[in-house]
Amino acid sequence: MPSRDDIRQGFLHDAQTLAWDEIWLRMAQARFALIDSLQDVSQLQADWSPQPISADDESSWSIAEIMRHVVTASPNVTDIIAATANGRTVEKGPPGQIVQPPADVDELRAKVTSVSERLLNVANAFPAGPDAINTEVTVKHAFFGELNARAWPLFQAFHDGDHTRQILALKAHPNYPEA
Repeated sequence: MPSRDDIRQGFLHDAQTLAWDEIWLRMAQARFALIDSLQDVSQLQADWSPQPISADDESSWSIAEIMRHVVTASPNVTDIIAATANGRTVEKGPPGQIVQPPADVDELRAKVTSVSERLLNVANAFPAGPDAINTEVTVKHAFFGELNARAWPLFQAFHDGDHTRQILALKAHPNYPEA
């Protein structure tokens, strides 16, 4: 398993070597896989966890908790990408936070779609286009350190992949409800 620093170095390397459309595509593919994993999840399934849910322990989260986290975190990352691409910094919430209130699974799915549309349209916030993205300004990620506007989308793809795997593991659990 790669170390935290190895993962960060991968973000920074790819941020320097990939074209924006390749970076965006990685972020989009990861987000679409996450959205796909949420389809046909019932309320019972969304609320289920094999262990007591703790807001401070991501490994205990239900699918609904993951959805609430995505709805909370995605606008933070979108704002960070937009700000740093334009040479500004922005404050962001702490990692793992969930400020989105509980909601039914259909409402959460709609909110995930809404924040995803905004995230995937972040390049609209680049007035001079993706070729003029500022890469000098960074915002510190709590685990991966300083990341610039081209590295943050790569982090987001990694983050979405983690949560997609988490959702698929919940669905594969022998006690996962049928409906």
